[in-house]
Amino acid sequence: MNAQRDHYQVAIAGAGPGGALLARELAANGISVAVYESKAENALGHNWSDAVEKSALAAAGFELPDKDNGRYKGRLVKTAEADDNLFEPHRIAPLQIRYPDLSGATRRGVDFKYITTDRKVLDRRLAEYAEKAGARIFYRHRADSLIGNMAGPLENIRIEGLRVTDKKRGVAVEVSADVVVDATGYLSVLRTGLIGAPAINKKFLGKDLAYACRTVRRLDTKRTASDDLTDHYRYGAFKGYFWTHLHHEDTIDIGGGVKEEAGRIDPMIVIRGMIDERPSVTEEELRGGGGVVLVGVSPWSLVANGFAAVGDAAGQVIPSTGCGVGGALTGAMFAAETIKAALEGGGCTLESLWPYNRQWFINRGCHFAALSALKDVLQDLTHEEIAFLMKKDIMSDELLAPTINGVFETPDLYAMAKTLFSGISRPTLLMKLNRATTLGRKIFRHYQNYPKLWNPRSFRQWMRDAEGLFSKIS
Repeated sequence: MNAQRDHYQVAIAGAGPGGALLARELAANGISVAVYESKAENALGHNWSDAVEKSALAAAGFELPDKDNGRYKGRLVKTAEADDNLFEPHRIAPLQIRYPDLSGATRRGVDFKYITTDRKVLDRRLAEYAEKAGARIFYRHRADSLIGNMAGPLENIRIEGLRVTDKKRGVAVEVSADVVVDATGYLSVLRTGLIGAPAINKKFLGKDLAYACRTVRRLDTKRTASDDLTDHYRYGAFKGYFWTHLHHEDTIDIGGGVKEEAGRIDPMIVIRGMIDERPSVTEEELRGGGGVVLVGVSPWSLVANGFAAVGDAAGQVIPSTGCGVGGALTGAMFAAETIKAALEGGGCTLESLWPYNRQWFINRGCHFAALSALKDVLQDLTHEEIAFLMKKDIMSDELLAPTINGVFETPDLYAMAKTLFSGISRPTLLMKLNRATTLGRKIFRHYQNYPKLWNPRSFRQWMRDAEGLFSKIS
């Protein structure tokens, strides 16, 4: 379709999970919404399933399946790999955490708070729900730049609309809006154009990025009984982690992600080795792919006058795993609540949009920022060092479970005393771990004290203190 009107209350760049859910929530409240998506309608989502927090899916209105005999069952659960349902019927047993050198595993597995969700189905359904609620989605329309004053500092920014290119016709289109939302993914093509405002224009580079790959393979069911198909994470391997995850009795997901840096290992080399070690895994690939994944933290602000960011564009990704759909859904719900109130109150000013910042940073952003500090320190440890910490039950299942589930928890006094005793033979290594947890705790508390209201002086002091904490990681 071609754009028919030149003004909407809300213009959203990107129809991924965050952008589409935000559009649904706003349109359902009678707000005029346009979504501009660069891809074609049938190209939404990528060709594999992602782990998504069950709590985020439930909050977004999705019916979670029941548990039956150790697997998921329900009307939204797939009965075959290629059907049009949303969730994989994977095992619910605790996720095993293996040492990076594969010499063992933690004493207990992790209660996995995610459910494996088909991204093509999820993205398509969210877009359909948004349109049914009244939002208009313009496919093959690329968001190019913002309209308005894009020069900083933060309080000077005034966004009035969006420039897009109709890729079908090769025509430039200008759209005015009360608020423009960047949901363009980790490249954040609109947010990073807010020149002169370091509080919001951060680009995701270097340690903010990982490279992940996966392949969903057909299993030879005659050989599975004697094969190692246990759902697991190989934690800390090659500055990342690798996994196997059984989808159906005859299909398995094998993948991994590593820190995106010069000289990194190609994850597919490790994945190829995992396949070769399991005779039941065939060469028949059903789905798969990979690429750059965001593992960085949010910029200091997600809003400006007439502007907001959600999803990967807002850094709403669990840095310890790279899982971003749940954060995008949560961020979209927070943003929808704030934008609705701002429009009802007469304008989408920095002050009126600030509650979105506050909600995100004190509820989820504080966890993600603290986990980022842990990740950055632990990624510099070797396989042997991480294996030592696991064998000594210092990096135990109690410590790793919240980290994997996207939650930062400070070890209690008993755990800290046990850590000190167990790691006494490696004091330097223990100091690294203690530094990571101490920094994480300080960052977590600092984010929970995110300014309640927009005030230039208090916000800039908060930002300087946050920069100081993160500077201590390296």
